[in-house]
Amino acid sequence: MVAVVHTVALVGVEGALVEVETDPKAGLPGMYLVGMGNKAVTEARERVRSAIPNSSLDFPAKKLVINLAPAELPKDGSHFDVAIALSILIAAGSIKPIEVRGAVFAGELALDGSIRPIRGALTIAETAKLKGFRRVFVPLANTPQASLVAGIDVIGLTTLQELYLHLKGLAP
Repeated sequence: MVAVVHTVALVGVEGALVEVETDPKAGLPGMYLVGMGNKAVTEARERVRSAIPNSSLDFPAKKLVINLAPAELPKDGSHFDVAIALSILIAAGSIKPIEVRGAVFAGELALDGSIRPIRGALTIAETAKLKGFRRVFVPLANTPQASLVAGIDVIGLTTLQELYLHLKGLAP
């Protein structure tokens, strides 16, 4: 099963919807990130690889091919981390695809699983709304910016574990 999570690429002052697809394969464990990501995006492999187990979640011992689509669109920034981590958790069976449906995710992961602020939260929320999404998940520090967009629910997060619990309906 290919897992799909949505995020937004910042293209100048506009945003473009990006699908983060993860395909778990048999083979030596590893993570292969494709789809024209810059250095910050390719470094997401190491941030995500640390953040998932440090959030008390299981990192799958599989070969993971992660595609950021559309491939021809340049991707810049660390805000892809949260969407990449979620697509891995879906591919591992820890999260169900229905739990992320209708939402866009953005945030930089620290190695301990905390979620750091990002740039472009307003553009991410605007793009999510224009593309018909109902919810956007951003770092807590970015909720005031994203909340300027009317008609979309903005959920602020501080950790990957908190996001996992929220999606599972277990958050306090």
